[in-house]
Amino acid sequence: MFIPVVDKLAQALVPLDRSKGGTVLKHAYGRPFSKKSLTGMMAPWNKQAGIPEGYTLHGLRRTFGTYLAECNIQARAIMEAMGHSSMTVTDHYVREANKKRMAVDIARAINEREAKRDAMKQRIPLRVIK
Repeated sequence: MFIPVVDKLAQALVPLDRSKGGTVLKHAYGRPFSKKSLTGMMAPWNKQAGIPEGYTLHGLRRTFGTYLAECNIQARAIMEAMGHSSMTVTDHYVREANKKRMAVDIARAINEREAKRDAMKQRIPLRVIK
């Protein structure tokens, strides 16, 4: 699946050396990290960046899926982008995003109704003057 690079990522990639291929995360010998070694590097990189402990590559992956669902991307496209073999896992992201969307809609509706109610209470009744 082709996923275009978003503007923020494109800007972050500009200063990186990509003369020897598209891989940007390379170890000291200039070769791409293996999955295991990349996972192992997350903790030191997080510490160096001031990111609290506990953030993982899998967590980033889940965040990506959640973000796509919250952006209202079609479930099939999320499944393809995430590399899921079935819709089962993808549906979880979509359901959670829909729950969040509904909660926001409910809160917005309540706030609007309460604002109207408050405005009605503050209305000054008209007096007829002869």
